[in-house]
Amino acid sequence: MSVDASAAPLATFEAKWTQAHPEFGLALHFSHGEERTARSAFGCLLFELEHAAFGIREMQPAATKLQWWAEEFARTGKGEARHPLTQALAERVRGAAIPLLRWQEAIVGALAQRDPEPAADGNALLDGYARLYRPLAEVEAALFGACDAEPTARVLALARALHEVGALADALRDGRLPLPLDLLARHRLARGDLARESRERTQALQDWLAVLAADCGALAHSNHRLSAMSASTLATARSRLRHAARAGEPLADLADARRRLPVAAAWSAWRAARRSRR
Repeated sequence: MSVDASAAPLATFEAKWTQAHPEFGLALHFSHGEERTARSAFGCLLFELEHAAFGIREMQPAATKLQWWAEEFARTGKGEARHPLTQALAERVRGAAIPLLRWQEAIVGALAQRDPEPAADGNALLDGYARLYRPLAEVEAALFGACDAEPTARVLALARALHEVGALADALRDGRLPLPLDLLARHRLARGDLARESRERTQALQDWLAVLAADCGALAHSNHRLSAMSASTLATARSRLRHAARAGEPLADLADARRRLPVAAAWSAWRAARRSRR
């Protein structure tokens, strides 16, 4: 995978990912100068790894992309970054002395999302997502400070859980089960039943969304330090989850919610940015 830095500037990646994740663009409004450049590069890097983990349908192209990133992280640590995103982060990476093992853990975590085992319960499902997000949250904390790695990883895992439910058909097609097995058993559903609309499926979705909303609420009311991006992600996920958990058609509600950002997302991002500057 060859990348020409001049042909693929940071702005190209930022435009792509702010369109897909409006809360990302919102959070960038609260960063300035070199800090903004580095924040943008890290956010785009996270989304690139997410895309390889969840968004590329075929295994071989995804594995090839992740292997390229593994090699790029090794080069970055030696001052030989080639990609616009790692080039924008190179000075911070060297200053933070991030161990190569942390990057390798993120790659392994991304690969683990490609063919996951069904999760027995909700915690196991979120922990599975955290295999990707925990090392990345630790990298973020090392690069920027002023944020707590474990809560950040939990926020990202919850946001992913929300996304997987909203893209239920795609997740099932690609071999992922975005609801835990104990919840399916409680509603007397088999995996194949999730592909068809039914009262039992609606109730199972509502229950799972309510669990995720409660987890988001607990994080929102904690004293954990989050970056503007994570705070915006948390506020957006919490608002969408709470609304969809009460909706008669949760999937339709989630699809409609993607068209707008809740006001709480801007407020949360501003507060987190102000707190980090302190």
